Amino acid sequence: MPYSKKYNFIHVAIPKTGTTSLVHALKTADPEISLLKEHITAQFRKEYKLNRIKARPPSRAKHLSALQIKYIIGDEAFAECFKFSIVRNPWARLVTRYFFTHVDNEPSIEEKRARGTTRKFHDLDFDTWIKRYAENRKVRQNSQLRKLVDEDGKLLVDYVGRLETFQQSFDHICSQIGLQQTTIPHVNGTRKGHYSEYYSPDTRAIVAQVCSEDIEYFGFKFEQK
Repeated sequence: MPYSKKYNFIHVAIPKTGTTSLVHALKTADPEISLLKEHITAQFRKEYKLNRIKARPPSRAKHLSALQIKYIIGDEAFAECFKFSIVRNPWARLVTRYFFTHVDNEPSIEEKRARGTTRKFHDLDFDTWIKRYAENRKVRQNSQLRKLVDEDGKLLVDYVGRLETFQQSFDHICSQIGLQQTTIPHVNGTRKGHYSEYYSPDTRAIVAQVCSEDIEYFGFKFEQK
């Protein structure tokens, strides 16, 4: 969650939406960017719960919600900042998440397979993984929209860009916070091929159901290659 006092901006980071690339570009402009890690303490979690904020107390600072950030830095500082986020087509986002948890995050997976110590999700095919994902009772916590709204569903950020038009979105962000426009780097990419190649009619429909909130609000569509 980059917070820059120098340029007066807040980036509400959502997992698997180009966060690493965007943070890299922002840190190049302002090396003093804060991720607010020092605020994620046991006392903070206690106060967070006592204040009845309707969001899960964060265990890490990287992907704090807009509401959590507002609670940390205070209403006045939050209001003064230009607040932005990047969202992504849910069908594409879940393909990237699959590869991150299933393959890319485990460089020694073949050794683990040989020893019989792989975790249960490592050897799931994509269709099965999507079905297991949909069955998870915490799946709604992965809503992109819920990262960006308050308790009443009001949008807390000033601008929502899209990973599908990443450079264009980044250019707009730069124009708003006073940074020189540059080509945004591609860091930690994981997706293999076009996302539509991984879906069957059934899994396509499953994602449409479990991610309906994001799909309807942001107008996402399933697109063929």
